[in-house]
Amino acid sequence: MTDQLARWASETDVAIAHALEAQAHAGAVLGPISDELLGPLRDVSTGGKRLRALLLLASHSAHGGADNQAATSVAAALELFQTAALVHDDVLDGSDTRRGKPATHRRVEALHREHGWHGDSSDFGESGAVLAGDLTLMCCQRALGDAVIRLPPVTARTVSTLFLDMADIVTLGQYADLRAAAAPITTLGDQEHEIRAVMRTKTASYTAEFPLALGAAIAGADAASIEAMRSAGRSLGHAFQLRDDLLGLIGSPAATGKPSGDDIREGKRTLVMWRAWKSTDRAGRMVIGDALGVRDAPEDAIARVLRTVRETDAISWSEGEIARAAGDARDSLARQSLTRDGAAALESLITRAVDREA
Repeated sequence: MTDQLARWASETDVAIAHALEAQAHAGAVLGPISDELLGPLRDVSTGGKRLRALLLLASHSAHGGADNQAATSVAAALELFQTAALVHDDVLDGSDTRRGKPATHRRVEALHREHGWHGDSSDFGESGAVLAGDLTLMCCQRALGDAVIRLPPVTARTVSTLFLDMADIVTLGQYADLRAAAAPITTLGDQEHEIRAVMRTKTASYTAEFPLALGAAIAGADAASIEAMRSAGRSLGHAFQLRDDLLGLIGSPAATGKPSGDDIREGKRTLVMWRAWKSTDRAGRMVIGDALGVRDAPEDAIARVLRTVRETDAISWSEGEIARAAGDARDSLARQSLTRDGAAALESLITRAVDREA
C-alpha cells in the first residue's frame, strides 16, 4: 500500500509541475520579472504530505474509477489550491516561515529591500504574496480544466460544482476564522460553536470532505455515495484539524517547520485553547489572555500559556475528540461498497492524518 501511495504522490507532483510549466510559459512575455513570483510558488508547491491528493485518488480507486489521468489532474488542482491557501494564510497571520523556509511574502519583501526600491518593503512583500496566491489559484484552474475536459458532461459538471463549492466554503471559512480571532479574549469560553464552524469550513472541507467526494464523483459514483464520502470526510477533517492544533501548540518546531508559540501569538481560537480556557481558573485565564493574539509576546509568556494548558485536561480531551472523529470516519467508510485496495488505502491515510508529528 505504501508503494501505491508513493506512486500516486509522484504522479500528482508531475501534474503540478505540468500546470506550473504552462503558467510559466504564459508569463514568459514579462521576462525574468515573472519569476520573482513564480519562483517562490514553485518552492511552496514542492513537498508537503499530499494528503488531499492521496485521499482523492484513494477514493477514486475505492469507487472503481478508471480515468486515472483526470483524477490525478484534479488531485493536482487540490494541492495547488492548498498552496494558494498557505501563501494567503501566511500574509493574514503574519507568519515568517513556511515548511522551515521564509514565507512567500518575506521572500518578496527581501527582494524589495535588496534592490532598494521605493516604498515600504513589508507592504510590497504582502502585496506580492497576495498576487502570488492569486496566481496559484489560476494555476489550480489550469489543472482542473485539464481534468474536466476528459470527463463525460454530467460527471464534469458534478466535479466542477464540488470544486467551486469547496473554494467558496474555504474562503468564507477563512473569514470566519479572522472574525473569531478578532473577538474579545473574554468571549473564548463561548466560542465552541464558532470554532467548530471554522474547523468544518476552513480546514475539514478541503482537507478531507471534498477530496473524498471528488474522487468518488470522478469515478462516476451516484449522489448518495458522494454525500456519504463527504460525511466521512467531515469527521476525518475534524480529527486532522485537532491534531494540527495540538501540534501547533505542543509540537516540535523541527518537525512542524513553524516556530514554537506561533499559533498563540497569532491568536488562533482552537478547541484545545477553548477547552483549556473553560477548564482553568481565573489566574489561568489571565495567563492565556496575556499572550493569546499578542504578536510580540515574549517566550516566557508563551511558556506560561503552555504550562497552563498542560495543567488542564485540554490535551487529553483533544486526543479523545481526535479518536472519536477518526472512528466516525472509519465507521462511515465501512458502510460503503468500496474496492478492497481502495478501502485499504483510505484506512492507511486516516492513520497518517491523525497519528502524525508534523
